Amino acid sequence: MKKYVLILLIIIIAGCAKIREKIVLYPKLEKKPLLCGILIPYEPRYRSLGEDMRDGVLLGLDGIKANVYDTDADPIQAIEAVRKAIFKDRVTCIIGPLFSNTAIPVACVSQLAGVPMLSPTATEEKLPSIGEYIYKLYSPLDVEEIALARYIMKDIKPYDIAILASDDSYGRRIARKFKEEIGLLGGKIVHVFYYTPGSSNLRENMLSLRDTNTDAIFVSASESDIPAIASQFAYYEVLGSSTIIFGMEDWGYPRVVGEYVGYLPCVIFTSFSDFGKYPEFEKAFNHRFGRAPTDVAFMGYAAAKLITRAVKNGINDRRSLQFWLSDNDTIQPLSGIALSKEELFSYVKIFEVKKGNIKPLN
Repeated sequence: MKKYVLILLIIIIAGCAKIREKIVLYPKLEKKPLLCGILIPYEPRYRSLGEDMRDGVLLGLDGIKANVYDTDADPIQAIEAVRKAIFKDRVTCIIGPLFSNTAIPVACVSQLAGVPMLSPTATEEKLPSIGEYIYKLYSPLDVEEIALARYIMKDIKPYDIAILASDDSYGRRIARKFKEEIGLLGGKIVHVFYYTPGSSNLRENMLSLRDTNTDAIFVSASESDIPAIASQFAYYEVLGSSTIIFGMEDWGYPRVVGEYVGYLPCVIFTSFSDFGKYPEFEKAFNHRFGRAPTDVAFMGYAAAKLITRAVKNGINDRRSLQFWLSDNDTIQPLSGIALSKEELFSYVKIFEVKKGNIKPLN
């Protein structure tokens, strides 16, 4: 694995050397209407996601010119695509790529070339740290585990906390962010356990959790896994009468609540007040493209609306766009979406389930 990482770094460095040469050749671009470059994968496995982001961006750009480039979900192809966009087509900005593995090398090229890049969907938290030209959109989904950790340490103050999370990239990322925030706030995560998603036999996890004797368990699980986890908590007598289960939005779905309410004494979960309630966007997307939009399409649309707002403020070149984005990181192009995470914590709501009753806690 290390060998492949080294090869990728060498390729990026080589590409960057060529980029530096071209920067000398093209120190300034003439004033012209803003042109956006959209980087998505047409690779068959991810084509539908790529098309969703592309169409969301095109809808949000509202007539602003854009070229679409194929990353093929491959870092090397992504470098070639962004070089074409920047040096041949002279785009003003980049929206995308879809995934972190392609967003990182594209961000390196964009930063060296001085071209603003706005990622609406990449999950890599450190992406903006690559440089001043690199931006990432955040939604309440990006801060829910942090908001929950803050609530726990402020209002619950448990002695110690265990974590049970799905053994996949999503579950591990959520568990890591939650653990880091609890630690920053002076809390203690005593154990972290991972389960196989979709598994109905969690005996080893349950026995290990029971032995920890913790007074709080954070469970990062999908809607489909929650009923089995809840029933096995009860079967293996993992929870005491005062043990609290903490989770995220999936724990609040009515069907899920109905399936676990008889097994668990108390569940506290996050949800969102306004995120996802955009009927005008859904109607416009469906009318133009003949299908219902996904979350990926929505985030692409939000990124494009931010660029549209910049254009309405007279922005039409790379450097002024970079200044504008940096000066307006608290602007929400759509309610609950921003370049700054701190703007979004108020959108995360905390709810409690006891004996089948759901009530807000904040």
